[in-house]
Amino acid sequence: MMEQHYLIPVAKSVQLHEGTVSLREACIVALDPQLAAIIPIFKQELTQLLGSEPTFQSNTCTMIKLHIDKSLREEQIQIKIRQEIEIIGGSYFAVSAGTSMLLQLMSDAGELPHCTIEDEPDLPYRGLMLDVARHWHSPEIIRKVIDLCRFYRLSYLQLHLTDDQSFTFPLKRFPNLAKPGRHYTRAELEELVEYAQERGVQLVPEIDLPGHSATLNAAEPEIFTSGAGHAHENAICLGNEAAYEAVEYILTELCDVFKYSTYIHLGCDETKHEIFHNCPVCRNRMQQLEGGNAESLLRSYILFAAETVKRQGRKPIIWEGFSSEPGIPIPQDITIIAWESYYNTADSLAEAGYKLINSAWQPLYVTPFAGWPAEHIYSWNVRRWEHWWDQSKAHLEPIQLDEQADIIGAQFCSWENEEMNQIELLRHRIPAMVERIWNIEQRMPWPEFSAKLALLDHRFMNILGDKTK
Repeated sequence: MMEQHYLIPVAKSVQLHEGTVSLREACIVALDPQLAAIIPIFKQELTQLLGSEPTFQSNTCTMIKLHIDKSLREEQIQIKIRQEIEIIGGSYFAVSAGTSMLLQLMSDAGELPHCTIEDEPDLPYRGLMLDVARHWHSPEIIRKVIDLCRFYRLSYLQLHLTDDQSFTFPLKRFPNLAKPGRHYTRAELEELVEYAQERGVQLVPEIDLPGHSATLNAAEPEIFTSGAGHAHENAICLGNEAAYEAVEYILTELCDVFKYSTYIHLGCDETKHEIFHNCPVCRNRMQQLEGGNAESLLRSYILFAAETVKRQGRKPIIWEGFSSEPGIPIPQDITIIAWESYYNTADSLAEAGYKLINSAWQPLYVTPFAGWPAEHIYSWNVRRWEHWWDQSKAHLEPIQLDEQADIIGAQFCSWENEEMNQIELLRHRIPAMVERIWNIEQRMPWPEFSAKLALLDHRFMNILGDKTK
């Protein structure tokens, strides 16, 4: 008899009953028209796992009914497996997640135990970030990562589309910004948007400004520097009105391409204040602002960018990049990813009332030079911030928040890694993190979880099949 713990994340409730049913002959029916998109995806995944295409129409097939029940919460999942299978969810994502649970739960022979499953995540934001600007990633590898997100029920995949090395987002009005050989076409991005949406994964695009902008400054200096020859290194000129007009256009175009994205990430981290102090155009604008300094200039930009995406009906996210010093207030409807505990700390941000996403560098970062194993991630909890850097306020003693803090989830970040290494870097770390967001309280000791992960990792790699080549 199969145990519930073959599921990652572990389901809240699994009641096992006598009997099994086979998926080698299955008829899949979408009782809601919008669920039709998941059927060919699920069929293809079954084919990959079973080694041959199941019979999807026969007199003896196992009926699988997919249904959205609006009386359920958005991510609530109910699965009933008898001779007939019902997957009921509060949304498309929940039903899609239910189909991925069947892939995990079934045996290698395609058998499922009769059971009743009730499940729902503790927190809604289960994210992963790919840095596709420092090392360009092909659409093929991004699709693989989306498959990883689907299999382990991550809800969001953030694409870090811009940085000093390249601007990967194509623009009609500013064609010079897209770096040759290191950018996407609009069609490629639109296809990725649909690919993710059909698999219950929402993309979060990021245009990282006002810092990390060396490629913009080099491509269009009259717009993104002051237009008067002042060096701006890797930050756009926040005293130049032309820069604001361009940013508004870029963000509006971004929302148009990423049409399903609830969240738009604005970057806003690691901006060198001295760049603004060295620019007379920026200094002139500072003098017109409350506080009259570079921090005020940064905050005024955050407000501008946030209002731009809010007008498009989206929610802004930024990195922890503004300081805790008093000044122009940052509205509480801007979600903060707290990562370094240097510019600002999770406890001070929580006290100020912000919604937080935990992206603590330790253990939720992996780079070519540093990363923490899945076991370390599994021992972490979503209310804790750690850091190895001695300048971080979380270095000597982790920051641990209580249940009053408005933490909506966590995000793993893969920085500066080449596409050929991504699956290997993520395939064990991601399920360990997702488990600790879906279930805040640890459900089992690491050795037991690790054994289940080994089984499901093998199954996930089989699903990728030829995609891994």
